[in-house]
Amino acid sequence: MAARLGIDIGGTFTDLSLLDEGSGKLYATKVLSTPEDLASAVFTGLRELLDTSKVAAADIATVVNSTSIPALTVAKRNGPKVALLTSEGFEHILLLGGVSEGFASSNPHTATQAEPLADLTLTRGIPERMSAEGQILQPLDSSVASNMIQEIIHLGAEHIAISLLHSYSNPIHERMLRDLISNLAPGFPVTLSSELRRVFREFERTSLTVMNAYLQRSMMTHLKILNDKFTDLSAPPDILVARSDGGLMGSERAQRFPIFAALSSSACAARAAHEIASSAAPGDALALDWGGSTTEITLLHQTLRPPLRDGSVGPYRLGLPTLGTRHIGAGAGSLVDIPITGMIRIKAPTPNGPGPACYGLGGTVATLTDANVILGRLPFGLLGGRFPIDTGAAETAMSPVAKALGMDLVEAAKAVIDVANEKVYGNICLLASEKHLEAKHLTLIAFGGAGPMHANALGMLGNMFPVVIPPEPGMLSAHGTLSASQRHELSQTILKPITTVSSTLLDQVLQKLQTHVNAQLQDDGSAKDKYTFLAEADLRYAGDSVEITLPLHLANPSANLDKLEEQFVSAHQTLSGFDRELPVEIVNLRIIGYTQPQVSTLKAKSQLRRPESTIPDQCRICFDGDFLDTQVYERLDLTSDMSVSGPAVILQYDATTLIHPGHDATVCPDGTLLIKPQTVQSV
Repeated sequence: MAARLGIDIGGTFTDLSLLDEGSGKLYATKVLSTPEDLASAVFTGLRELLDTSKVAAADIATVVNSTSIPALTVAKRNGPKVALLTSEGFEHILLLGGVSEGFASSNPHTATQAEPLADLTLTRGIPERMSAEGQILQPLDSSVASNMIQEIIHLGAEHIAISLLHSYSNPIHERMLRDLISNLAPGFPVTLSSELRRVFREFERTSLTVMNAYLQRSMMTHLKILNDKFTDLSAPPDILVARSDGGLMGSERAQRFPIFAALSSSACAARAAHEIASSAAPGDALALDWGGSTTEITLLHQTLRPPLRDGSVGPYRLGLPTLGTRHIGAGAGSLVDIPITGMIRIKAPTPNGPGPACYGLGGTVATLTDANVILGRLPFGLLGGRFPIDTGAAETAMSPVAKALGMDLVEAAKAVIDVANEKVYGNICLLASEKHLEAKHLTLIAFGGAGPMHANALGMLGNMFPVVIPPEPGMLSAHGTLSASQRHELSQTILKPITTVSSTLLDQVLQKLQTHVNAQLQDDGSAKDKYTFLAEADLRYAGDSVEITLPLHLANPSANLDKLEEQFVSAHQTLSGFDRELPVEIVNLRIIGYTQPQVSTLKAKSQLRRPESTIPDQCRICFDGDFLDTQVYERLDLTSDMSVSGPAVILQYDATTLIHPGHDATVCPDGTLLIKPQTVQSV
């Protein structure tokens, strides 16, 4: 009987979910990530799952991989030396663009220009020019281009990114450069902007192209190792890779275009969280993914909306299609720093670092996890006791922090956790306000290894109740990969006043885009899949820099044009509070194609693990500066409609849930926990 394997490779842990489609049973495991050989952790976990489930390796028909490889590659700066070929006069384009909005807003006074991933010494301006309408204004000078290509290869370039002005309208010059490179250096890796992004905005398109070139080697190496090792185990399964917009793509496409998987882990978790939140509580929700390396928040509307095109990787603004996830540097492994100002700062963990001191893996700098250990909030270790915690090492690491703050260890640990919670809550308020919402009107759904531990405190900060804790919060991203479906999208800039766009032109562009997207879906999936296609248009007032996306009807283009301007004016009034006496332009047209999900992990029978040793009924945990007798529960022992009153701690294999005094956690029929205040105060 076929089985489906979901993999989520994080900076701290690698999570695996195995769904036996015959029995409907869902097995899960966590193992420490192995940064130097990411596949090693995958197969360590797989062997454990196969042993537990009794599923044969040959029965695994599909493997879905979400990964932090792109983020790790950028953080460690260990990608290849990328050269950039751009239009003459645009050699400094990567130096002219700014940092991502989220990165800059975290500290606008100290935000600095992101260092380009293609060095200026390996950047060349090609003599050529294309108009915005796709007309050749200056033919490409092949002789000069050939000399430039040979020069940058001689200087040590390992991958060439090509991004020419207006190539989204006519890619012929980019393709000519690719052919020149192929003749001069057969097999040399090349990335074309016109194959990634067929829309205007030269900085984002060039950044996307360079980033793809920078990531390709690491993703290609990883996927080839996975494929080879699975081939050694059995008949090779169909390997799919999660996308940043919550969909899936084939392994070969992911190797060519790894940039579309750059934010895949957060996207899979957010998709799964939306499904859980929709059934647990009505209204809009805020997904909190608090992991070991980072914390991510995503606004989940009651009706799942199309992806945004605002994705960034670190400080690099790329315009990736995403679910709108905001990245915050406050993961459980984040480092605690006390600068000369005496203020607590939470810093991102060092790539390939040893992790929290309490893990006993060589870490000596205090982290958020160490602070929680000192407060008694991880009383019995991690992974059901399989991963012991060294409290003494946590205290030793926290001692310099306490000394710098003039506090004892417990006071310092509490201050660190308070600052981390406030940082996350501040970002939640910022994201909510940008969408014209208030945090107190959102349901908080918390997951990731550390999310359930901090969720109740965040709910108290913002009066965000109920707080929703999924049945297996630490495995949500891996589970989410199993229920994801294949997805592709393609856009085309036309940038014309809506009054000059005919229904014939609209139909021609949309049909051409649909043909391309349909071919991509067929390349990545079986012919029996049924595809659904959606059409969109990005519109703006003439001269504006912000577009509004509206749906289109594929079957009747003329009907779109009759109402499109009116719909745009209404949407602009709703979002901005005003309208303008200016012409309306159609900027981009887009086709999105996807398949229906094949499985749902919500209906699967999770095979949860019990702790390896008996746990006591009570422990002492610090709340608001005082250690209180705290009831200890094993989540497997909780039954439907059961209520747990705080102070309490609920233990399970993949996460620890903390219930503060004055709050209750109620068990839903599907195993989800709902945390609410015992007495709701009027606001």
